[in-house]
Amino acid sequence: MPIIETVEQLAEFLEQNDEWRRKLFAILVPRSIQRMPEDLDEFREETRAEFKAVRQEMREGFERVDREMREGFERVDREMREGFERVDREFENVRREMREGFERQGAQIKKNTDDIAVLKGLSLEAKFRDQARSWFSKYLKKARVVDLMDVEELLSEGQELTEQEREDLSNTDLFLLGADKRSGQECIYVVEVSWVVDANDVERAARRAHILTQRGLSAAAVAAGRERTEGAREAAQQLGCGLFAGGWFEVEPSIA
Repeated sequence: MPIIETVEQLAEFLEQNDEWRRKLFAILVPRSIQRMPEDLDEFREETRAEFKAVRQEMREGFERVDREMREGFERVDREMREGFERVDREFENVRREMREGFERQGAQIKKNTDDIAVLKGLSLEAKFRDQARSWFSKYLKKARVVDLMDVEELLSEGQELTEQEREDLSNTDLFLLGADKRSGQECIYVVEVSWVVDANDVERAARRAHILTQRGLSAAAVAAGRERTEGAREAAQQLGCGLFAGGWFEVEPSIA
């Protein structure tokens, strides 16, 4: 062992001799301090294990909370969806019942309206039968109401009506027979009566009058009522059909 006279020599010696340094460390440093690195390592390991356990518990807790919340949201969503579906079904039942009720009410209103229209039409038709001579006196002399059998008696032999034509003419509201003041010829007015005259009334009158003119009779079509549509006026002018509305002739009847 070299002779050591200074602290510097001792430090250099110890730096070069691990065994002496360890022995000197064991002599000078208390055992409790010597164990500090080991204790610190153990503390680190224990702390790391504790933190790992805490993190695991926290992760499991968060997962449990997340699962419970997700299940709760799913349950609430399912209950809300079922509730909305139940409400929708109930609303649909209410809507169906209301729709059926409105349809029944609408059907009843339509039936009542149709019944009223029929009654009004029948009333107006009866009034026309009673006052036809005066209302048509501008165009006919000695006008009288006749039925289809009277009209058929005017047909020449071989000019008989077909079954389809007879059925169509049998639905005519009014036949007027008289002498036309313009030509002096015996003439038949084929009259369709409606409370409100429309284009269909005009077309029916024109079609039925045409059946008679095809059989060689002098005939004129007239659509008559209390009121008329604009389409009725246009159709009357196009088809040469008389249009009687509001107590006077808006379109004069045309004899064919």
